[in-house]
Amino acid sequence: MIKYHIWLQIALGAGNGRIKEILEKFGSAENVYKADTITRKEAKIFTPRELKAMEITPITDALKIIVQCEQNGINTVALGDENYPYCLSVIENPPLVLYVKGKMPDFDNTPSICIVGPRKVSEFGKKAAYSLGYRLARSGMVVVSGGALGTDTFAHAGALKGEGITVLVLGCGILSDYLPENKKLRDAVTENGCLISEYPPKASANKFTFPIRNRIMSALTLGTVVVEAGLKSGALITARHANEQGRDVFVIPASPDKKEYVGSNALLRDGAKPLLDVSDIFNEYIVRFPDKINIERSFDKPVIEEKTRNNNKNSNENEKILNESLSKEAKIVYNQLDRLKFMPEDIKNTGLNSNQLLSALGELEMEFLIKSLPGGMYEKL
Repeated sequence: MIKYHIWLQIALGAGNGRIKEILEKFGSAENVYKADTITRKEAKIFTPRELKAMEITPITDALKIIVQCEQNGINTVALGDENYPYCLSVIENPPLVLYVKGKMPDFDNTPSICIVGPRKVSEFGKKAAYSLGYRLARSGMVVVSGGALGTDTFAHAGALKGEGITVLVLGCGILSDYLPENKKLRDAVTENGCLISEYPPKASANKFTFPIRNRIMSALTLGTVVVEAGLKSGALITARHANEQGRDVFVIPASPDKKEYVGSNALLRDGAKPLLDVSDIFNEYIVRFPDKINIERSFDKPVIEEKTRNNNKNSNENEKILNESLSKEAKIVYNQLDRLKFMPEDIKNTGLNSNQLLSALGELEMEFLIKSLPGGMYEKL
């Protein structure tokens, strides 16, 4: 029963590397719960801390979590369940319980890619993450990332714009108030994919939870794309997990003299696959998933409403060309463009923060309403 899996995961903690061994030795999480302290100790598989945690953790803690999940539309999937992803179950330290909000895709039969990179990502990295998320989602591939600011946000936003499935793997509980500025993104992902966590719904994030989380992102996917990675980037942890799990690692190459790519270039030196174009990913998996990856759809030019351009400088907002599928933020930015060439800082009075502004610019570029120029400048088309 799920309550025993939840109880055991609470006691042992996320990312425990002996879950498989423990279940094999005792037969089930329920048997671990029902065993007395002497039996658990004689098994010689638990640390003193774990033995103490099992003693003091009441089953009612697990029952409270089950109620939280039921009240908030969160599903629980235990290791061994038929709908638990096989690709995740075969890694060395699979999560004992997954908490899922939304519809979890069939990872074992659907091509999926993980996109990672830093929170403080470069302008190029933002566009690359957005474009990759968009193209992969349009093709029918699932886009997986971690929901953080920066690279993750742009990858998810691109996938959502591509009307595809995207999965956000959290380093905290699904009901945690971590990163409130990305709540709308998480809500959108829930409607177009799902949120996944191995942490109880209200568990808080800390510096240890994210590295533990990263192994799930890489295990659920065929490969991990590193958009950018400095010397100590968290993206390197995900890439290392991918390597250990036998998954592919793709890296966008860059000049060796750029410090934000030191980690990326080290991965390339160690055998990662260079990613020069999204076609490098398609070519890797199209033979394996010929009926699941639609390359032509990925490169379709978005359909833009045909409206007559009015070149009169005094034309009002309603006379501007707008794609009806644009987000509210993208429409706001587009309606503020009063010059042919511009920098992001030239756009005033939008009420948007910098992250929303850059996301909107990326969306407008994907819709062929603007294009990027050297030096961080854009041109209105």
